[in-house]
Amino acid sequence: MTTGQQDRLAETRRIIERTILVRRVSLGVFCLVALIVVLFTEISPLNPLVFVPFIWLLLTLPFQYLLRRQRSLRALDNVHAAFFCVEIMLIAYLIHRMGGVEWIGVVFYLFTVMYANFFLPKVAGYVVTGLAIGSYAAVAFLEYFGVIPHYRLFQPAGPPHRYLPYVVTTVLAGGVGLYSILAFTVRAFAGIYERQRRELLLRERALSRLSAKLLSAQEEERRRIARRLHDELGQTLAAARWALAAGNLGEAERLLGETIEGARSLARDLRPPLLDELGLGPAVRNLVERFSAATQAEVQAELPEGRFPEEVETAAFRVLQEALENIRRHADARKVSLRLEREGRFLTGEVRDDGKGFDPSRTPQGLGLSGMHEWIGLVRGELVVESAPGKGTCVRFKIPLS
Repeated sequence: MTTGQQDRLAETRRIIERTILVRRVSLGVFCLVALIVVLFTEISPLNPLVFVPFIWLLLTLPFQYLLRRQRSLRALDNVHAAFFCVEIMLIAYLIHRMGGVEWIGVVFYLFTVMYANFFLPKVAGYVVTGLAIGSYAAVAFLEYFGVIPHYRLFQPAGPPHRYLPYVVTTVLAGGVGLYSILAFTVRAFAGIYERQRRELLLRERALSRLSAKLLSAQEEERRRIARRLHDELGQTLAAARWALAAGNLGEAERLLGETIEGARSLARDLRPPLLDELGLGPAVRNLVERFSAATQAEVQAELPEGRFPEEVETAAFRVLQEALENIRRHADARKVSLRLEREGRFLTGEVRDDGKGFDPSRTPQGLGLSGMHEWIGLVRGELVVESAPGKGTCVRFKIPLS
């Protein structure tokens, strides 16, 4: 699972738990209303008006337990959808025993339908909506045709608006309960969109900063290549020309050989041929050998065999290249371990050193770390950088192969 998916899972779980709290508060109010009605009317305590809300309230306990155990969005959606279905059946039975179409029971489906179409995938949301409509219609028409008995919640002696239990129940359940839950739901959804808007704004700003850094890095890379062409290749070719003019063919041959090797070295830095020809393992092995020769550090490398998708090989190689370059420039490390292996449907990698380390919370993220995150993000992977002053640095990444 990618970092974005983990964040979305945690955010969705957090929001659903808030809706559970709302359910418990509203059901608690409903249970209180039921007790008041039982105390002041002839309704029996065994009436579903009393015990169904308690069952519904208790049902939120196993639901929350299952909710916290899910480790994927799909599993979370399945548990949530199952809860909605059970909830709809309870509502349908409650409506049937509370007067059917004679009272406000139809609005009890409102929040179940709202939550289902907000949290679940489109098809699942429509299924829950259809189930709510079908269950209410079934209660109405089965009572109409006499298939199931009709129960009246109240038996007022006079007009309902002069019957206190009816008025109290309607005001608390239909007024206070409905509007308070509606207000909370709207505010919760508004909060979700506001957080998403802020995250998008932060993302856009980060991309703008990265774009500026990339332009700067591009110019720096052009300057570096120009210096190498001028200082190494250009001067060597000039010396070879002078050697040829002086008739010193042996010196000219040596200088031309250095020029060819310099051109090959520059080409390897830009895009290693081994990566295209032989794959990730040989290309990284060559990268490690050159790093070890340049730094004199002891490197232990575990590399995989075989080929991987081209974009996976490119991303993994660039991350390892940048990690080793950061060690060369900043870490002053003596020991480096590099591990790259296939784990099921993923390619995982790790680069660990015993160098200076740094404090990630206080060190601004430079182009190197930003580039590694961008490469891994392009292949829908995840990357973690762990470090502390004096304790070295560990870079780990995980890339899906599908």
